[in-house]
Amino acid sequence: MTTTDNEGFVRSFARGLAVLEAMGKSGPHSVATVAANSGLPRTVVRRILLTLTELGYAVIGADKSFHLTPKVLNLGMTYLTSLPFWGHAQRVLEQLCVQTQESCALAVFDGKDTVFVLRIPSSKIMSLRLGMGSRIPAYATAPGRVLLAYSDNEVLNRYLEQHELTPLTSTTLANRTDLESSLVRIRNDGFSWVEGEFDPHVAGLAVPIYDEKNQVAAAISSNFLRSEYAQARAIEELLPSLRSASAQLAGLAPVFLRAH
Repeated sequence: MTTTDNEGFVRSFARGLAVLEAMGKSGPHSVATVAANSGLPRTVVRRILLTLTELGYAVIGADKSFHLTPKVLNLGMTYLTSLPFWGHAQRVLEQLCVQTQESCALAVFDGKDTVFVLRIPSSKIMSLRLGMGSRIPAYATAPGRVLLAYSDNEVLNRYLEQHELTPLTSTTLANRTDLESSLVRIRNDGFSWVEGEFDPHVAGLAVPIYDEKNQVAAAISSNFLRSEYAQARAIEELLPSLRSASAQLAGLAPVFLRAH
């Protein structure tokens, strides 16, 4: 768990959030497993879990394991409903999916991962179980590459220094020099194409979304089966729709969406 000497830092609150994040991993969740996943002492974890249970964010199962309740969704929905453009973005994304007949997503970068804040799946792609709130590696996905390409140098360098570029498939671009060259091309082209690097059967195309200060705050993407689209066809048939959707959201995305 991250610690700080800032006098405004509330340690107990931070520990509670660490427990919630630890419970987001696959269960079952006992005091011991949550302590191991959060890096907190068992006595601390036990008190936090009992507090979450008392507040209705968790329940204790018959096997004495702890499980999160749907009330936890309120925390995530608070983020989404605080975004003035979210409702408009959902309508734009739905229209994009109708036009392309492919999975579409709106993603942001939190400095570590690409996070889907909206996603409408296609029945064609069954291998990926991704939805709103899913986290995917930035370096191996189309929206992630866009967000890395347009990040501030400080944010990008910190990401590259702190994250190992692990090969996820046989074609994953896992070399820093090659990745940086790819990011330069993305800035020049204004879009990202990634094929089979996160899932060997899936390709993706993504473009940036600009915020009110004309800086990239999010990415909008389309994912599809590699067998159905070569790069040239995807660029010809799907890229115009993606850019149109991005233009409809330009200037509406708030500045705070960008990783700092």
